[in-house]
Parts: sequence; structure tokens; C-alpha cells
Amino acid sequence: MANPQLEDGHTRIANELLEHLMRLYLAPNQWQVLLCIIRKTYGFQKKADFIANRQIVEDTGLVKSTISRALKRLELRNIVIRRGKYIGIQKDWSLWRELAEQSTNEKLAEQSTLVSKLAEQSTNEKLADRQPKLADRKPLLAEQSTKVSSPRVTQKKKETIQKKLYKRKYGEFNNVLLYDLEYQKLKERFNSRLPVMIESLSEGIASKGYKYQSHYATILSWERREKKGGQDGAHRRNPRSVPKPGEYTPPEQI
Repeated sequence: MANPQLEDGHTRIANELLEHLMRLYLAPNQWQVLLCIIRKTYGFQKKADFIANRQIVEDTGLVKSTISRALKRLELRNIVIRRGKYIGIQKDWSLWRELAEQSTNEKLAEQSTLVSKLAEQSTNEKLADRQPKLADRKPLLAEQSTKVSSPRVTQKKKETIQKKLYKRKYGEFNNVLLYDLEYQKLKERFNSRLPVMIESLSEGIASKGYKYQSHYATILSWERREKKGGQDGAHRRNPRSVPKPGEYTPPEQI
């Protein structure tokens, strides 16, 4: 059970100073640091003493960074006087009020300036967003103009155009159209028969006007019909039959 006694030690402080301390508004950590200074000075009948931050840490339990900020604030308000590590309380309480009022006015002026700058910055940003530079507008307008003026082509037509652009022409009449991949697959499948089949298809298209959606599928269909027992032998004038090696006769020899 705590039982403090004056005989065990006490701190003498003038009532006038104590009364003005009661009217003083400080942050909790500043009060802790100030009371520690009073204890370390008036508690030993001294006006100032060498007080390290480490001592205040041990007595208050605050961290050094908090103590440093509190001391700086107390010094700015002239409540505490520091000469290096020597610290003491400012007994002339009238200086507290004058410096406190001055500090408050400066703080208000600083806050007002900061608010004005932020408001101005916000206004400038909004104007910049609403009124983009002319240099930034031109590419956008050009892009919009391109989109509007471009013809509307369906996906199917686009695919057809792409196919025509990348298909190669084969046969004597250059009318057999195959992708590179399609030609490679046919070559692997039919080997030496492929040139004969392509020439037969080319001749049929040129002479009789045969039309096929896919020349690749047409050549494959010849093999399927042959396996199913279709026409035996291939007429060299009928591209729908599968020609065999040696059956194709060039047009100039007919």
C-alpha cells in the first residue's frame, strides 16, 4: 500500500507557478516530460540541471522520439529553457501566454496558407482534366475519325480476305489455292501423287469451271471416294476422280 510522506522527500514549487501550470493546456506526453523536469530540478532545489533523454525515458516510460518532440514543443512555447543538456522550467509564466498566442497565430496562418495552396492545386488539377491540351486532343480526334471512316466489314468477310492474302497458287493455271500448312499436309499424305492431283484439279477448274469452297478439302475427298470403292481409275479430264501417277497429260499434248 502506497504511503507517501513529505519526510521522504518533496518538491517545493511556488503556488503562483503551480496555479498557472493548472491553466496550461499541453498534450499528455508533454505534461509527463514537464513534470519530470520539475521533479529533476525543483525536487533537488535547482532551477536547471543536466537531464539526459535517457533519464526521462526511465522516469516516464516514453520512447526517445516522443520525448524529443515534446521537449522541442515545450521549448518553442518557452515553457522550458534548454542550454545543451541543461534543462529548466521558465518561471516567468507571462512569457508562456505571449509565446503560446504567437505560436497559435503562426500555426493558424500556416494552416490557412496550406489550405489555400491545396485548394489552388485542386482547382488547377480539375481545370487540367477538363481542358486537355490541344496536342493531346489531335491524336484522339484522328483516331475517332479513322474509326468512323473505316468500312464495316463482317468477321466472315475479314476471314475470307485474310485467307486470300495468305493462300498460295498452284497448278499450271495458278488456280489451285492452298495454305502452306495445307500443302505440307497433302505432301506428307500423297507424296509423289500430289503434283498429279493438283494439276488435274487445276485443269478441271480452268476447262470446266469447277468451283470448290476449299481445294484442300476437295483433294482429300478424292481419296475418301476411292477408298469407298468409287470409280476405278481416274479420267484425266475429271478432277473429281483421283488421278494416278502417269495418267495426267498436259494440255499441249492432247
